[in-house]
Amino acid sequence: MKYKKAHNRCGPGTSCCWLPVLVFGFIVIPSCLWAQAGGLAGSFSRLGFGPRGMSMGNAMSSTPGDGFYSYYNPAHAARNINGRQLDVSTSLMKFDRTLHQLNGALPLPPKAGISFSILNAGVDNIDGRTSSGYHTQMLSTNEYQFASAFGIRLTPRWNLGVGIKLYLADFHAALQNVTSFGFDLGTLYKVSPTLTLGLVIQDLLAEYPWNTGTLYGDSSSGTNVDEFPTQLWIGASYQLFQNLLVALDPGLLLEPSPGSDPIFQLRAGGRYRIHEQVSLRAGWQVGNLRSIATSNNFSAGFSVHLPFDLLAPSVDYAFVPEPNYVSTMHIFGLQLNL
Repeated sequence: MKYKKAHNRCGPGTSCCWLPVLVFGFIVIPSCLWAQAGGLAGSFSRLGFGPRGMSMGNAMSSTPGDGFYSYYNPAHAARNINGRQLDVSTSLMKFDRTLHQLNGALPLPPKAGISFSILNAGVDNIDGRTSSGYHTQMLSTNEYQFASAFGIRLTPRWNLGVGIKLYLADFHAALQNVTSFGFDLGTLYKVSPTLTLGLVIQDLLAEYPWNTGTLYGDSSSGTNVDEFPTQLWIGASYQLFQNLLVALDPGLLLEPSPGSDPIFQLRAGGRYRIHEQVSLRAGWQVGNLRSIATSNNFSAGFSVHLPFDLLAPSVDYAFVPEPNYVSTMHIFGLQLNL
């Protein structure tokens, strides 16, 4: 965006004068949600999904038994061959930020399944001001991810899956909303009754194309493209005991900038069923193994399976401190089996 040109045209009360403030709001503030290459495009979509996954440090690319969350691996959709599942969750966050998630999974007998999900992240009450410091109006931003995944069970042990995502970014009333498609590929292999392996590639071809020509009245302004980083995860989950499962997901985040080194990441988590109706979870996540001290965080949570036959509901909770102790997140969820 051509900030110099915008500054030269600004005067008190003009809309372009608070554009730099808005840009700061939707780039810098949402990136604080998670120190996981947060300054790159689509940072909201790399936070995790729901209290079950986020409480386990998002180590879910191969984890069975917690639901059919194709967000982590589209091959999970093929595990759903017996019923329909619906999850909804929301987060309590500071600094006027919001995070909402919805997931549904359906079986496609005899050997396939499909899932749908929606992610929404936003920032409200951004104080718009001119370059001279005069207040103009309160601003807000929103980003969405609409996703669908299809999985098929090739053998009793081997699942394959593919996912497609539609991204939508709404950052400025005078700027056209930006949309983009991305793709995920994943596989699951059950080595034994206790060991499952997973491999997933996420956000292939996803990008945000921007054109501010109409905003500035400059037809010569070209389109700038912010590419999403591609993620690669290799996961392993192991049932240590009847009630204890552990999972480990090492991964790479490939930045789109030419010459950039890959970012090595790590996710680890565990689930312990202390009662037939109560499960405890904990996790540890490192956004960059080269700077563990400033990019790691622990998480914890639980699920309570309510004693109702109708819909077999479960109430989920996760507590996630953000890196550098910026703030904390409280994630609440409800799972229904239809």
